[in-house]
Amino acid sequence: MTFVVKKIYVTLCLVWVLLLTSTSSHSAIDIIKHVNSRSDRDQQKTYYVALLKLAIEKAQHKFGPASLQSFGTSMVYQRKLMSLNSGKLDVMWAITSEQRERDLLPIMIPVLKGLIGYRVMVIQDTKQQALTQIISTQQIKNMVAIQGIDWVDTDVLLANGFKVETSDWHNSLYKGVSKGHYDYFPRSILEPWAEMQKYRFDNLVVENKHLLYYPAAMYFFVQKDNKALAQRLEYGLNQAIDDGSFDKLFYNYPAHQEALSKGKLSSRVMHKLSNPFLPKTAPLNDKRLWHKLH
Repeated sequence: MTFVVKKIYVTLCLVWVLLLTSTSSHSAIDIIKHVNSRSDRDQQKTYYVALLKLAIEKAQHKFGPASLQSFGTSMVYQRKLMSLNSGKLDVMWAITSEQRERDLLPIMIPVLKGLIGYRVMVIQDTKQQALTQIISTQQIKNMVAIQGIDWVDTDVLLANGFKVETSDWHNSLYKGVSKGHYDYFPRSILEPWAEMQKYRFDNLVVENKHLLYYPAAMYFFVQKDNKALAQRLEYGLNQAIDDGSFDKLFYNYPAHQEALSKGKLSSRVMHKLSNPFLPKTAPLNDKRLWHKLH
């Protein structure tokens, strides 16, 4: 009798250990780590995280459940790249370029529907009237722009012959324009109103006539060998696009609603630029993926 009891006890212990091992292994695979940025660089962090959650939810029936976990603090691109390749992060978002697609594995669905390439100018309010008199792209090129030091946008503007200075801190970009060190700060149509509300430089406004445009895409990226996560996210995003939940999230996001309302894209003078850093693989012909100008 004692032998039977011991045998049952040992069997139960083995089952318990196996269950624990299976559970922890499953959790480790299905926890997806993203950067926890509360500061300057990821103004739209809540949107990106909400979109990740939506993609995971839409892919659950095929790939199983997963959960998101934030990691670290605000990071420049190179630190995000190192964190991704070391396994501290599983996914990040960034504007794509040929170099970035060599470094990482892109999920080639533009998470901002291409609006990252529609750029308005943050300027001193006293320059608004003068800028309405500008009619040529060359006149804007003669002005001095300020951009982030590791941004693809910086390279795009330089390649198109614009005068560009760089800085590494978001607050200093706005401060530099406020103090007159630079003429303007080009921002995606989705960005400046929320940012200016945060930084509160009373003499800054969004210029109301001009629009710089170049084709650009913000993607989710994963580590080069992490094909399983890439497939999960691509499948989930495509499901959300097809059932309309992607657009519902995108256009109902409060900062997007405000920006598209105030930005008046269709009434601006568009200055078209080239983007030599956009990979040829970008899905420019898939109309589902891009914002339509009306």
